Amino acid sequence: MFDLSFGEMMVAGAVALVVLGPERLPVVARKTGEWVGKIQRMAANVKSELAAQAEVANLNQVKAELEQAATDIQQDLRSFANQVENEAREVAEQSKPAWERLPEQKTPADFGIETDDQGFPIIPVSGSLKNAEPVWQTKSLRKQAMTRKRDMRPRHRVAPKLRSKK
Repeated sequence: MFDLSFGEMMVAGAVALVVLGPERLPVVARKTGEWVGKIQRMAANVKSELAAQAEVANLNQVKAELEQAATDIQQDLRSFANQVENEAREVAEQSKPAWERLPEQKTPADFGIETDDQGFPIIPVSGSLKNAEPVWQTKSLRKQAMTRKRDMRPRHRVAPKLRSKK
């Protein structure tokens, strides 16, 4: 506790022997030892109390972290339950017959196209072709795409071979 060397303690003991005398020195030394022991025990108790308080503070912090984790887990479980309920509703909707699940059908009138009695679109044409039948595609879209794909292919051309005389 105090940094006293052996020489310093010898000097202090010699001074105490001269000041107190040989009769009172053992009594004073005993009382001093008791007081030093009490002070050491008190310091040890204070240390243990501080350590206990630090441990309690640490436990309170851990408790708060655990409570926060528990609330996070509860929120995650609630959101998962909501997700499951939504998916269950979707499955229940899908269990309806196919004709009830179809979207509403669109007609040419929904797009602003006029049709005749048979449902064919009326194509405005100038001149003598007013009453002519509508012209439909002669080639399907698939055939047009295949033609474009074929036209894009590299053509194989045979390179001429040079002949040499032997």
